[in-house]
Amino acid sequence: MFDKTWFLVVVFGVIIGAVLILLDNKFDFLGKKEVNSGTYNGPVSVDKDKTYFTQASLSETSFDFGKVKEGDTLSHVFKITNKGNEPLFVYKSSGSCDCVAAIVTKDMIPPGTEVDITTYFDTKGRKGVQNRTIELTCNTDPAIMLITLKADVK
Repeated sequence: MFDKTWFLVVVFGVIIGAVLILLDNKFDFLGKKEVNSGTYNGPVSVDKDKTYFTQASLSETSFDFGKVKEGDTLSHVFKITNKGNEPLFVYKSSGSCDCVAAIVTKDMIPPGTEVDITTYFDTKGRKGVQNRTIELTCNTDPAIMLITLKADVK
């Protein structure tokens, strides 16, 4: 039924493949192993043996606009302070919907410095009590800082 030659070819092929995989894991014949260069390549590139985490605080974490008219674009300025010994980076700001946004005035915030974060809330098409959040991704631990905007849109 089966040709003995094909059976031997398949068995020897499996054996040779297993041996090559085991030897490659030890000797890296195919050159696929990554060499740890000691560099973290994320939003910014840094040496892994140096920690560039800092501490930051917001002047306030939420703001209530109160009763507002539908269609208005609201804004409020928050202050963020670098309380650590390393530069503070705000890598990204993202809102819970497309109706909120935040703009940070500086790319790098030196230690001991306070800068403005201007937030915007577009109330067009949104009626009733609104609660929206903005996430700031920073080089802090934890990496996410939350800002909450509230309004009662009439």
